[in-house]
Amino acid sequence: MSEKQKNVVAKLSWWHSFPTLKSQLMARIILRARHPYQRCISLLRGRMSERHLQLLMRVCERIRFRLAPVETSLSSVPAPIPSSATVLPDWIVAEMRDLSAIEPAIHPSPELLADFHCWIPPADPYPAQLYQEMLGDFLSWKPQIVFLIPHLMRGGADLGTLHHLNLCCEAGLRVTVVITRDVKSAWRDRIPKQARVVEFGQLTRYVSEEDRRLILLRLLLQSTARRLHLINSELGWQLFELFGRSLVSEGIQLFASVYCDDINSYGVRCSYSTEYLPRVWQYLSAIVSDNRQFLIEIQRRDGLPAERMHALYFPSLPPIACSTTGGQKVLWASRVTAQKRPELLLEIACALPDVMFEIFGEADSSCSSDTLRHLASLANVRLGGSFDSFTELAARGNWGLFLYTSAYDGLPNVLLEATVAGLPVVAETVGGVGELIDSRTGFPLSPGADCAAYVARIREVLADPVEAMRRVTHAQDVVRHRHAWENFHEGVLSIPGYWPIEDGGALSLS
Repeated sequence: MSEKQKNVVAKLSWWHSFPTLKSQLMARIILRARHPYQRCISLLRGRMSERHLQLLMRVCERIRFRLAPVETSLSSVPAPIPSSATVLPDWIVAEMRDLSAIEPAIHPSPELLADFHCWIPPADPYPAQLYQEMLGDFLSWKPQIVFLIPHLMRGGADLGTLHHLNLCCEAGLRVTVVITRDVKSAWRDRIPKQARVVEFGQLTRYVSEEDRRLILLRLLLQSTARRLHLINSELGWQLFELFGRSLVSEGIQLFASVYCDDINSYGVRCSYSTEYLPRVWQYLSAIVSDNRQFLIEIQRRDGLPAERMHALYFPSLPPIACSTTGGQKVLWASRVTAQKRPELLLEIACALPDVMFEIFGEADSSCSSDTLRHLASLANVRLGGSFDSFTELAARGNWGLFLYTSAYDGLPNVLLEATVAGLPVVAETVGGVGELIDSRTGFPLSPGADCAAYVARIREVLADPVEAMRRVTHAQDVVRHRHAWENFHEGVLSIPGYWPIEDGGALSLS
């Protein structure tokens, strides 16, 4: 055979084998289709609305399954598509033929039958793979308690979460922490090393909301933990609302922490306790808060039973410091959000040009950038950015007082830290603030106080450091006794059903 003939035969052989090569190549592409698809979705997530993103994902899934209908055997070979003649059962074709005497348009002609197609529902194994990937932290680890939290950012509620985690881990409990939002937590490294952490939000970023709920529900039902503690996670609240009865029927006790209501841009009350608590409370073994005032409020407005309410004052960990009053600078440190009213802080700073204000905190998207720019432009204001330790912050300068301008709150941990650091506090007695700051322990203002009232209080503190020191001393006495770590231990033990029982007795905290 000549060289030319050999080339012709080789080309013909390749041509005849092309369908096989094509099917093999298509199978490889389909098997790897999810990974670049996920990366594209990740890039688009910050540039598209959730509605349009879900629409794009559905279209991509349809294209993917159109190319390769998924069989239960997970074979890479596409399932045969039935012909149009076999799409409709014979009895339907017979009925169409009979009814065509009444409506000729439905006569089962070949042209009409050709318009019917067989649709094979996609069987996406991805949620099952995620479930299998996370199962070990709920089953083989044998946790005794699971915490459902949205994240661990710089904030009082997140610090309260850490108090609970530290307490449980110190007592030797096996703990699983489920972070439900797809975010990077600034305080992730503060979680005790003994606890298992499941980045549920990040792992499930490409599945639907319904699948996220069902995956988490199945993990919790399979878990050995008989206690779930929900702290500010919307996914957790949705789960308790939809499946609270199922969880409780399996012998799982549900606990939820609530701290205060929020106010939206229209001035309307909104919060998890507003939206979910009236529909969920019957499944909860206990409702926990860091202040009594909020528990009284939700009991008054929603009629919840008092025996399920438990005020659990957070501990103040740093040692009590000597009073550091005597300076003339004002310290403001908190999350810079609409709740903390930076616009009021701006008014106060403008009204006191002779007083230096140092402002620390991470700015939230709800805060007006114009307000921040105006604050930064003032000669008597210095913006210090975010902070991790209030104790270190308080030790930096000779402060005259700590200013707190929140419009609503629970019992802010930053007020405990300011008191421990020896700073007199000027704040409105909103929410649980009045449980720490009164005329004996600080410089309180009535809720809704205006700029002039704040200015007068600040002048009063700076003009009389001796009186300010006396009130700080009284406030430190309150913190020393009521917010001791031992009292937090006892408070947790007093919550019925919260603490596991082993060998006939409660686990020791010592």
